[in-house]
Amino acid sequence: MIPGWVLMVSLSFGLSITALAYSIGHYSGGHISCAVTLGLVLTGNCGLLQGVCNFFSQMLGSVTGAAILCAIFPPQLDMTKTIGANSVGPKWHWWNALIGEIMCTFLLVFVVLQTACNPKSKANRSQACIAIGLSVFMAHCVMIPIDGCSINPTRSFGPALLALTRMEAPKAVEPAASMVGEPSGAEVVPEAHAMADDNAGPSFWRDMWIFGIGPLLGASLAALVYKAMIMLDLAEKEDADKNREEMPKDEEAAEYPRILGQKQKTSHASESKA
Repeated sequence: MIPGWVLMVSLSFGLSITALAYSIGHYSGGHISCAVTLGLVLTGNCGLLQGVCNFFSQMLGSVTGAAILCAIFPPQLDMTKTIGANSVGPKWHWWNALIGEIMCTFLLVFVVLQTACNPKSKANRSQACIAIGLSVFMAHCVMIPIDGCSINPTRSFGPALLALTRMEAPKAVEPAASMVGEPSGAEVVPEAHAMADDNAGPSFWRDMWIFGIGPLLGASLAALVYKAMIMLDLAEKEDADKNREEMPKDEEAAEYPRILGQKQKTSHASESKA
């Protein structure tokens, strides 16, 4: 069973993305994630220069957001101990997190492309942000227990950078959680940052490559699948147009009435009787 706090955090992320996408989508496209930006650039829905500018804006926003969190939550009340920086959990291998980041980012970018870019979804375009927010919610439900869920390299960078300022700060004391996410009442002192050795650095920096490569691979895969589906749609449309051009266009065929899509010939005798 998924702990209650995981659902709460996942819903917070999903609703936040939905609100932000509706708020700024008409200005910048509402990419927010550089993985989404990459997918849009690869499919031709965003120019390269615009994509680069979006990337630097996203990096700046990530660092600024982490700094604001530092101002809101003092170190002793930071229950994540790292301002929410991503790192692979102690019971998981790096490849578990990498594959999860690839597939969950694929889900997000694929939903973005199909709901906000595909010409066939134009009639439902106003609901695209809701579908995108739901995909973020689902991704976090799966990935939070594994690595905190990145699916966005810029989201991982800011907290990891600012968390370095709290390496020697006193850590929060949090209640132990049961399997359903309810506090057991006993308080435990959380362990310090996991260290492979004295020179390895904090775990969220050792794992940073996962949160860069995984989402970018997932976005590229989603763009590839989207382009393949668009090409298949175009090929099907071209075949339909070609078959339509090859149909007989004589006057007699044009006068036949259609019944359930089939042409039916009316005899001249029946017409004269009428």
